[in-house]
This record gives sequence, structure tokens and C-alpha cells, in this order.
Amino acid sequence: MTKQGAQPTLQFVWLEVADLARAAAFYGETLGFPIVESTDAFIVADLTSAKLYLAQGQPIPTNIYLAIAVPDIDLLYQRMLEAGLKVASPQDEGWARYIEYQDPDGYRLLLLTPISQDDEGTA
Repeated sequence: MTKQGAQPTLQFVWLEVADLARAAAFYGETLGFPIVESTDAFIVADLTSAKLYLAQGQPIPTNIYLAIAVPDIDLLYQRMLEAGLKVASPQDEGWARYIEYQDPDGYRLLLLTPISQDDEGTA
């Protein structure tokens, strides 16, 4: 059954990782993503609009970016530095302040805080 006007929504992203404990530490502790399920085979981070599944397996990084909005990119940047990660300073664009980073398995992340129209020109 199809609902009129219904739009597709992203339910989850599934990434295979070489070391599940390392991935859990990176995404859960360093990035602060809420881990809502954890098994011997996978963990699940709740990203509000979709789930991020990290499963034990063979990582296959691609040219795809995972763009993930966070409440405060500058705070996340400090957390990443405190965790000993080598990460470039956040960059400003007209639409967002962001960091590009590869996770421990080589997946490309675009971690960002959107810039609202009200914020423009005040940074």
C-alpha cells in the first residue's frame, strides 16, 4: 500500500569494520554517538534520523561521504583532539561548519554543524 505524498526516508547505513571494539570506541566515545544496541556481531548508533550499523567484517571504503550533522562541530573537534586524533580545524562554508575525517576503517566522514541564515555573518 502506498501513501499519497509519502517520501522515502533513510532507515540505516551498514558499514563493515575490521575491529568492532575500536569502531565502538571511535563512534561511541570519541564522537559521542549514542550506542543503542551492541552484540558480538554489530553495534548500532542512533543518529536520530537514521541508524548507523557497524558490523564485524571486511571494510570496503568507497568514495562515498557519510555526512553527519552534530550540534557543535567545535566541541566535537576538541573531543577528537583530546582523543589524540590528527584532525584539521573545522572549515566554514555558507551552509555549514565542518570537518572531513576518515574513520579507523577508512570510511569518509563529513561531520558538520549546519549554519542557519540567522547565524550568517556572526561568526
